[in-house]
Amino acid sequence: MIKGTKNNRQTRNIKKGNMKKVEKLKKGKKLPISCFIFPNLFPLSFSTYFPKFFFKKILTILLIALFLLPNQTISATESQDQNDGCAAPTGGDLLSDVTKFPMYQVFAPTMNKLTKVRLLFGGVNTPTIVLTLKDMSGNPLGQTSSVVSAGWVDFTFASAISLTPSLSYQIHLTREATANVSWNYCQPAGYGGGYAVTGGVIIPDKDYNFQTYGYNQGSPSPSASSSVIISPPGNLKAEDVANDTGGKVKLTWNKSSTSGIDGYRFYRRNDEEKDFTKVADVGAKFTDYEDTNLNNGTLYIYVVRAYKGTNESVNSNEARIRPENNLAPPTPSNLHVISKGKDNIEVAWDKVDDEKLDKYVIRFGENPIDILTEKEISKDTSFFRAENLDPGKRYYFRIASRSKDNQTSGFSDFVSDITSPQKQGISWIWILSIIVLVLALIGIYLYFANLKKWWPFKKKPLPENVRVEGKPEPPVGEEIKELPGKKAKWDR
Repeated sequence: MIKGTKNNRQTRNIKKGNMKKVEKLKKGKKLPISCFIFPNLFPLSFSTYFPKFFFKKILTILLIALFLLPNQTISATESQDQNDGCAAPTGGDLLSDVTKFPMYQVFAPTMNKLTKVRLLFGGVNTPTIVLTLKDMSGNPLGQTSSVVSAGWVDFTFASAISLTPSLSYQIHLTREATANVSWNYCQPAGYGGGYAVTGGVIIPDKDYNFQTYGYNQGSPSPSASSSVIISPPGNLKAEDVANDTGGKVKLTWNKSSTSGIDGYRFYRRNDEEKDFTKVADVGAKFTDYEDTNLNNGTLYIYVVRAYKGTNESVNSNEARIRPENNLAPPTPSNLHVISKGKDNIEVAWDKVDDEKLDKYVIRFGENPIDILTEKEISKDTSFFRAENLDPGKRYYFRIASRSKDNQTSGFSDFVSDITSPQKQGISWIWILSIIVLVLALIGIYLYFANLKKWWPFKKKPLPENVRVEGKPEPPVGEEIKELPGKKAKWDR
């Protein structure tokens, strides 16, 4: 008997495997999932091609790789921190009502990182609203925007904002004249950690509907050898240096209660950095320090520690500040939209009465956070028309003042509006396309009409009494043979 080749043996095995499948199905047994996913490629069970020891080796390699990988920082889990405590809203304040501003909610966090704020809105025409988080001194700590719809809306920050749980903070919304939206509130209030401010007036028994989300993260340690034996300095404050072109801040603090310390050590970071960097050391007799070479408009966060030798106290409270140019004229007020079209929007503002004013600076664009287009406007005008805009899109505008020596004030809050939509009609392209199509159809018809002798190429029949040229005239009385059964004579 001749033994079968390897291929023959495989074929017999496949057939046996298929028979086993049939027997299993008859007995109500389950087949490996590979038999159903790839019935032609894997007629046998998956383990026929990949034995168990193969998977054990793979699993062992994966486990070893996990242990050998360097330790990774696991991001903290976001959870709800504060909320308004209201069962249901009892009213709402329109963001288009100028008498309601300043309008904000005060809250006291228990977590030191804020990632998201949720607010409850009603009566919405889907505008884009900008939320700004501020400290109790009015300094902005972070900003984000969202397209608002009725109900709870999330305002998520690009990066987590550092908070001090012992302090309070403010949730501000930017007013839009065209925004048909109200921020819901409940009164009497159900939240004990803050209050609502409407029209600049504190209302203790009122809270706007809000929720904050974040997590707790260990405070960045400026020094590896911190000591609780040394008391930290207190009441750290940061102020912009007055009457300068910016780039400087002044820090003040209360002395540590621990005697015999060597001095104070400052650490700083900006709002985009996670870790503090050492700035300077000062002697124990000082209670103020001026930090320089900073970027105007950038948010800086400071902490200070008392130190003695290699030991340091824990962090003081955080102080936040944005250096500004104080030699510029005041910021224009009452920026508002006065007209719009399908490709333009016109805004106006109240003129600035200041001898340092040389011109106005308008910034506008489609993104409220990152407005790139900038135009300089004469100080003698109080309106600006942005042209060549896209129809049906929302554009945001801000304005500032600029002096002769190029000192620029802070920019105003933005205003926005949507350009008129493009009118739907027959464009010249459609008209031209229709004309070309008609001409093409006429050309096709004329081509076939010429071949088939249709109109206008159809031959006209000759009159009966017209003699055909080139043919002899039949004799008188002769029958016309071309018409069988008919008899006729030529007319003379």
